[in-house]
Amino acid sequence: MVAPLDLGAMTTLRDHDCISYLDVDFFELLVLEDDDVQDLESLLSRDDRCQIVHVPEKMIINGRPELIDLAEEDHVRRDIFIHRVNEISTMAASLGIPTVIHPGGVHADVVNRNALHSILKSSLAELDGILWLENMPLHYHIDGEMQYCNLCTSPDEFIDLLPYLDGITLDVSHAYLSVRNNGNITIASFFEELYSSIKHIHLSDAKYPDGEGLQLGDGDVDFSAIPHIESVPVLLEIWNGHLNNGAGFAEALRRVRSANSWFKRSIFKD
Repeated sequence: MVAPLDLGAMTTLRDHDCISYLDVDFFELLVLEDDDVQDLESLLSRDDRCQIVHVPEKMIINGRPELIDLAEEDHVRRDIFIHRVNEISTMAASLGIPTVIHPGGVHADVVNRNALHSILKSSLAELDGILWLENMPLHYHIDGEMQYCNLCTSPDEFIDLLPYLDGITLDVSHAYLSVRNNGNITIASFFEELYSSIKHIHLSDAKYPDGEGLQLGDGDVDFSAIPHIESVPVLLEIWNGHLNNGAGFAEALRRVRSANSWFKRSIFKD
Protein backbone atom coordinates (compact mmCIF):
# COMPACT_ATOMS: atom_id res chain seq x y z
CA MET A 1 0.00 0.00 0.00
CA VAL A 2 1.23 3.49 -0.86
CA ALA A 3 1.85 5.65 2.22
CA PRO A 4 -0.16 8.89 2.50
CA LEU A 5 1.52 12.05 1.31
CA ASP A 6 3.36 14.17 3.86
CA LEU A 7 1.89 17.54 2.82
CA GLY A 8 3.02 21.03 3.75
CA ALA A 9 2.58 24.74 3.03
CA MET A 10 4.97 27.67 2.88
CA THR A 11 4.90 30.14 5.76
CA THR A 12 6.78 33.26 6.87
CA LEU A 13 7.19 35.06 10.16
CA ARG A 14 4.60 37.57 8.94
CA ASP A 15 1.78 35.24 7.94
CA HIS A 16 2.27 32.20 10.17
CA ASP A 17 -0.47 33.17 12.62
CA CYS A 18 -2.94 33.57 9.74
CA ILE A 19 -2.31 30.17 8.17
CA SER A 20 -1.42 28.07 11.18
CA TYR A 21 -4.98 26.63 11.13
CA LEU A 22 -4.19 24.69 7.94
CA ASP A 23 -4.39 20.92 8.28
CA VAL A 24 -0.85 20.28 7.04
CA ASP A 25 1.82 17.87 8.21
CA PHE A 26 4.54 20.50 8.08
CA PHE A 27 5.37 24.10 7.31
CA GLU A 28 8.36 25.30 5.30
CA LEU A 29 9.57 28.58 6.78
CA LEU A 30 10.50 31.01 4.01
CA VAL A 31 13.02 33.55 5.30
CA LEU A 32 12.48 37.11 4.11
CA GLU A 33 15.30 39.53 3.36
CA ASP A 34 15.20 41.39 6.68
CA ASP A 35 14.25 38.54 9.02
CA ASP A 36 16.27 38.25 12.21
CA VAL A 37 17.77 34.82 12.89
CA GLN A 38 16.67 34.87 16.53
CA ASP A 39 13.06 35.49 15.48
CA LEU A 40 13.27 32.60 13.04
CA GLU A 41 14.71 30.32 15.73
CA SER A 42 11.90 31.31 18.09
CA LEU A 43 9.19 30.23 15.63
CA LEU A 44 10.99 27.01 14.73
CA SER A 45 11.30 26.19 18.42
CA ARG A 46 7.65 26.79 19.34
CA ASP A 47 5.90 25.20 16.35
CA ASP A 48 7.06 21.65 15.72
CA ARG A 49 5.29 21.65 12.35
CA CYS A 50 7.95 24.10 11.08
CA GLN A 51 10.25 21.37 9.83
CA ILE A 52 12.05 22.95 6.83
CA VAL A 53 13.66 26.34 6.27
CA HIS A 54 14.02 28.08 2.90
CA VAL A 55 16.73 30.75 2.55
CA PRO A 56 15.61 34.20 1.40
CA GLU A 57 15.59 35.27 -2.22
CA LYS A 58 17.32 38.52 -1.27
CA MET A 59 19.31 40.17 1.49
CA ILE A 60 20.01 43.80 2.39
CA ILE A 61 23.43 45.11 1.32
CA ASN A 62 24.22 48.80 1.88
CA GLY A 63 20.56 49.49 2.44
CA ARG A 64 19.41 47.82 -0.78
CA PRO A 65 17.84 44.40 -1.38
CA GLU A 66 20.18 42.20 -3.45
CA LEU A 67 19.50 38.78 -4.97
CA ILE A 68 21.49 36.15 -3.06
CA ASP A 69 23.85 34.46 -5.51
CA LEU A 70 26.07 31.55 -4.47
CA ALA A 71 27.67 31.72 -7.92
CA GLU A 72 28.60 35.39 -7.59
CA GLU A 73 31.91 36.12 -9.34
CA ASP A 74 32.79 39.03 -7.04
CA HIS A 75 34.49 37.41 -4.04
CA VAL A 76 33.51 40.12 -1.56
CA ARG A 77 29.82 39.92 -2.46
CA ARG A 78 29.92 36.11 -2.56
CA ASP A 79 31.34 36.03 0.98
CA ILE A 80 28.48 38.24 2.15
CA PHE A 81 25.94 35.88 0.56
CA ILE A 82 27.63 32.82 2.07
CA HIS A 83 27.59 34.42 5.52
CA ARG A 84 23.85 35.14 5.29
CA VAL A 85 23.03 31.61 4.15
CA ASN A 86 25.29 30.11 6.82
CA GLU A 87 23.75 32.03 9.70
CA ILE A 88 20.36 30.63 8.70
CA SER A 89 21.39 27.08 7.82
CA THR A 90 23.56 26.56 10.92
CA MET A 91 20.78 27.82 13.19
CA ALA A 92 18.28 25.49 11.50
CA ALA A 93 20.68 22.54 11.72
CA SER A 94 21.12 23.13 15.45
CA LEU A 95 17.42 22.23 15.69
CA GLY A 96 17.79 19.29 13.29
CA ILE A 97 16.05 21.21 10.49
CA PRO A 98 17.19 21.18 6.83
CA THR A 99 17.56 24.32 4.72
CA VAL A 100 16.54 24.68 1.06
CA ILE A 101 18.96 26.81 -0.96
CA HIS A 102 18.98 28.22 -4.49
CA PRO A 103 22.13 27.99 -6.62
CA GLY A 104 22.21 31.55 -7.95
CA GLY A 105 23.47 32.18 -11.46
CA VAL A 106 20.50 34.39 -12.39
CA HIS A 107 21.48 36.95 -15.03
CA ALA A 108 19.90 39.14 -17.66
CA ASP A 109 21.53 36.93 -20.32
CA VAL A 110 22.76 33.39 -20.78
CA VAL A 111 26.37 33.28 -19.54
CA ASN A 112 29.21 30.78 -19.12
CA ARG A 113 27.60 27.98 -17.11
CA ASN A 114 30.86 26.12 -16.49
CA ALA A 115 32.44 29.10 -14.73
CA LEU A 116 29.36 29.67 -12.57
CA HIS A 117 29.11 25.98 -11.75
CA SER A 118 32.67 25.99 -10.45
CA ILE A 119 31.97 29.02 -8.24
CA LEU A 120 28.80 27.40 -6.91
CA LYS A 121 30.74 24.27 -5.98
CA SER A 122 33.26 26.38 -4.05
CA SER A 123 30.43 28.16 -2.22
CA LEU A 124 28.75 24.90 -1.26
CA ALA A 125 32.04 23.71 0.24
CA GLU A 126 31.91 26.72 2.61
CA LEU A 127 28.34 26.20 3.77
CA ASP A 128 27.26 24.40 6.93
CA GLY A 129 23.97 22.87 7.94
CA ILE A 130 21.64 20.33 6.38
CA LEU A 131 21.52 21.55 2.78
CA TRP A 132 18.95 20.72 0.11
CA LEU A 133 19.68 22.36 -3.26
CA GLU A 134 16.69 23.27 -5.45
CA ASN A 135 16.48 22.93 -9.23
CA MET A 136 15.63 26.02 -11.26
CA PRO A 137 13.43 26.93 -14.27
CA LEU A 138 14.68 28.38 -17.52
CA HIS A 139 13.48 31.88 -16.64
CA TYR A 140 13.34 33.75 -13.34
CA HIS A 141 11.10 36.72 -12.57
CA ILE A 142 12.77 39.33 -10.41
CA ASP A 143 11.64 42.90 -9.78
CA GLY A 144 9.28 42.81 -12.74
CA GLU A 145 11.93 41.58 -15.17
CA MET A 146 12.40 38.14 -16.69
CA GLN A 147 15.97 36.88 -16.39
CA TYR A 148 17.76 33.60 -17.13
CA CYS A 149 18.71 30.83 -14.74
CA ASN A 150 22.15 29.59 -15.71
CA LEU A 151 22.49 26.85 -13.09
CA CYS A 152 20.71 23.66 -11.98
CA THR A 153 18.14 23.48 -14.75
CA SER A 154 19.00 19.88 -15.66
CA PRO A 155 19.58 16.76 -13.53
CA ASP A 156 23.14 16.16 -14.76
CA GLU A 157 24.26 19.49 -13.27
CA PHE A 158 23.67 18.12 -9.78
CA ILE A 159 25.90 15.04 -10.00
CA ASP A 160 29.22 16.56 -8.96
CA LEU A 161 27.47 18.82 -6.41
CA LEU A 162 25.99 15.93 -4.44
CA PRO A 163 29.07 15.41 -2.20
CA TYR A 164 28.50 18.93 -0.83
CA LEU A 165 24.78 18.43 -0.20
CA ASP A 166 22.47 16.44 2.02
CA GLY A 167 19.85 16.15 -0.68
CA ILE A 168 17.89 17.72 -3.52
CA THR A 169 14.66 19.69 -3.40
CA LEU A 170 12.90 18.79 -6.63
CA ASP A 171 10.58 21.61 -7.72
CA VAL A 172 8.15 20.04 -10.20
CA SER A 173 7.02 23.35 -11.67
CA HIS A 174 10.66 24.42 -12.15
CA ALA A 175 11.50 21.12 -13.84
CA TYR A 176 8.59 21.52 -16.26
CA LEU A 177 9.71 25.06 -17.11
CA SER A 178 13.42 24.25 -17.39
CA VAL A 179 12.97 23.43 -21.08
CA ARG A 180 10.95 25.02 -23.88
CA ASN A 181 8.98 21.86 -24.56
CA ASN A 182 8.62 18.27 -23.31
CA GLY A 183 8.48 19.48 -19.71
CA ASN A 184 6.80 16.29 -18.51
CA ILE A 185 9.66 14.23 -19.95
CA THR A 186 12.07 16.49 -18.10
CA ILE A 187 10.22 15.96 -14.81
CA ALA A 188 10.54 12.21 -15.29
CA SER A 189 14.25 12.54 -16.06
CA PHE A 190 14.89 14.44 -12.82
CA PHE A 191 13.30 11.63 -10.83
CA GLU A 192 15.06 8.93 -12.81
CA GLU A 193 18.55 10.44 -12.48
CA LEU A 194 18.34 11.89 -8.97
CA TYR A 195 15.81 9.57 -7.33
CA SER A 196 17.90 8.51 -4.34
CA SER A 197 19.03 12.10 -3.64
CA ILE A 198 15.57 13.73 -3.69
CA LYS A 199 14.67 14.49 -0.08
CA HIS A 200 11.94 17.05 -0.63
CA ILE A 201 9.43 18.05 -3.33
CA HIS A 202 7.91 21.42 -4.21
CA LEU A 203 4.63 20.60 -5.93
CA SER A 204 2.59 22.92 -8.12
CA ASP A 205 1.34 23.04 -11.68
CA ALA A 206 2.89 24.93 -14.59
CA LYS A 207 2.14 26.18 -18.09
CA TYR A 208 4.43 27.44 -20.85
CA PRO A 209 6.11 29.78 -21.29
CA ASP A 210 6.54 30.90 -17.68
CA GLY A 211 3.40 30.00 -15.73
CA GLU A 212 4.98 28.87 -12.45
CA GLY A 213 3.38 27.81 -9.17
CA LEU A 214 -0.11 27.30 -10.60
CA GLN A 215 -2.87 25.65 -8.61
CA LEU A 216 -2.79 21.85 -8.92
CA GLY A 217 -4.75 20.79 -11.99
CA ASP A 218 -4.76 24.25 -13.57
CA GLY A 219 -1.67 23.71 -15.75
CA ASP A 220 -0.14 21.10 -18.02
CA VAL A 221 1.99 19.01 -15.66
CA ASP A 222 1.36 15.29 -15.96
CA PHE A 223 1.50 14.26 -12.32
CA SER A 224 1.50 10.58 -13.26
CA ALA A 225 5.17 11.10 -14.20
CA ILE A 226 5.98 11.50 -10.52
CA PRO A 227 6.91 8.22 -8.84
CA HIS A 228 6.26 7.31 -5.23
CA ILE A 229 9.12 8.23 -2.92
CA GLU A 230 8.66 7.04 0.63
CA SER A 231 8.61 9.61 3.45
CA VAL A 232 9.46 12.65 1.32
CA PRO A 233 7.81 15.91 2.47
CA VAL A 234 5.73 17.47 -0.32
CA LEU A 235 5.29 21.24 -0.20
CA LEU A 236 2.18 22.52 -1.98
CA GLU A 237 3.91 25.61 -3.36
CA ILE A 238 1.02 27.55 -4.84
CA TRP A 239 1.86 31.08 -5.97
CA ASN A 240 0.31 33.54 -3.49
CA GLY A 241 -1.20 30.59 -1.67
CA HIS A 242 -0.79 32.47 1.61
CA LEU A 243 -3.23 35.23 0.65
CA ASN A 244 -6.72 35.33 2.17
CA ASN A 245 -5.59 33.30 5.16
CA GLY A 246 -3.97 30.61 3.03
CA ALA A 247 -6.89 30.07 0.62
CA GLY A 248 -4.63 28.80 -2.18
CA PHE A 249 -2.95 26.27 0.09
CA ALA A 250 -6.31 25.15 1.47
CA GLU A 251 -7.62 24.56 -2.07
CA ALA A 252 -4.52 22.55 -2.99
CA LEU A 253 -5.04 20.39 0.12
CA ARG A 254 -8.69 19.90 -0.82
CA ARG A 255 -7.79 18.82 -4.35
CA VAL A 256 -5.20 16.33 -3.15
CA ARG A 257 -7.32 14.86 -0.38
CA SER A 258 -10.80 14.81 -1.91
CA ALA A 259 -12.39 11.37 -2.22
CA ASN A 260 -12.43 11.47 -6.04
CA SER A 261 -9.05 13.22 -6.37
CA TRP A 262 -7.19 12.41 -9.56
CA PHE A 263 -4.10 12.40 -7.33
CA LYS A 264 -5.28 9.15 -5.79
CA ARG A 265 -5.31 7.62 -9.26
CA SER A 266 -2.03 9.03 -10.55
CA ILE A 267 0.42 10.84 -8.33
CA PHE A 268 3.04 8.94 -6.35
CA LYS A 269 2.06 5.49 -7.57
CA ASP A 270 4.44 2.58 -6.91
